[in-house]
Amino acid sequence: MSFCIKKLVSLLFQATTSNIIEPFLQRGFRKASDFYNPNMLLQTLRLKTFNSADSMINHFITNPRLRQVLSFQTLYIGISPKTGPSLYTIIPMIEWLYGVWFIKGGMYAMASGMKRLFLELGGQICCQKTVEEVLIADQVAKGIKLADQTVIQSDFVIVNADFPYAMKHLVTDKKAKGKYTDDKIDQMSYSCSCFVLYLGLNRKYDQVKNVHNFVFSNDLDDNISAIFEGKLLEDPSFYVYMASKLDPSLAPSDKDGVYLLTPVPDLETAQYDWTDKTTTYYRQRLVDGLKKVPGFETVEEDIVCETAMTPPDFLKRFNAYRGACFGLQPTLTQSNHLTPQSKAKNCERLYFTGSSTHPGAGVPIVLLSAKIAVDELLLDDLGIEPQPLSI
Repeated sequence: MSFCIKKLVSLLFQATTSNIIEPFLQRGFRKASDFYNPNMLLQTLRLKTFNSADSMINHFITNPRLRQVLSFQTLYIGISPKTGPSLYTIIPMIEWLYGVWFIKGGMYAMASGMKRLFLELGGQICCQKTVEEVLIADQVAKGIKLADQTVIQSDFVIVNADFPYAMKHLVTDKKAKGKYTDDKIDQMSYSCSCFVLYLGLNRKYDQVKNVHNFVFSNDLDDNISAIFEGKLLEDPSFYVYMASKLDPSLAPSDKDGVYLLTPVPDLETAQYDWTDKTTTYYRQRLVDGLKKVPGFETVEEDIVCETAMTPPDFLKRFNAYRGACFGLQPTLTQSNHLTPQSKAKNCERLYFTGSSTHPGAGVPIVLLSAKIAVDELLLDDLGIEPQPLSI
């Protein structure tokens, strides 16, 4: 490892443990003084947050391909490394120092575990019910109304729908919206979306050793620029994930499953309509690219089943505004105290969680968002002060 890489990792490690996780990622910002105080401003300056992720990596790393490997990972949260604040360089650093952890049974196992715990605690889950409105009176949340006009009264309301969708469609009280009017929501910056292809393969790919694989385009800078300019991608970079190598239960004993993901423009930015033809276009681009990777030469003829997720699917199935599956872009002006908070600013007993609220996108970070929402509720209800997680 070169001196520059060691220096970069050391800098990011120090920043992560003391300067980012507790002050920025594990707390909400109820009022301006929660951020604008000497300690927080000092931490902000130490992090050099006015730099982009790209410029920070380039300062330490000279090898072009290594720069690409490190900077590409800001796309995990839907933002270009050229516009994402430098603090998001912690993503490759965390993977490097702590490794990538896997839940047996995949992400579905985590969701199932949370459901089981919720039911054990006495919670009730209602499926196939559409929430039409958050009921608000005198700027206090009172419950929800379903599409079938059923009213459910409650002492508190936590909304985990995508924040832009929630403010445009669920919170209809103008005073409760505060600054997040429909026009404001439309003017905010949104992340890219993704095209995801799931393939079931009729044999084991023993010659492929890695669970996580990246396939880069010939010109990654051009690829990333095209995503945020809304262009149809001719040579997309993509991520290849083979979970069945870690957990054999995720595929039949003599078969493998593979997941391909490429960042694409959100529906508003895209200079093209997303149709079945578009899905076929991207599907073929990814399969053709994968066939060039050693070990995957016969992948197309090995496919026995497949399904895809597109930006319109993220919009329809999850109410992801503009199909932007990572929510709001975590730009400098849409991060920390400047992004939507877990506790509603203009309505009591109303809370939000998800990738468009502080602290942002990505499964671990969204789980921190959920913790912050619970912390805020407990502080209001019982006066219990939030406690940071131990790292």
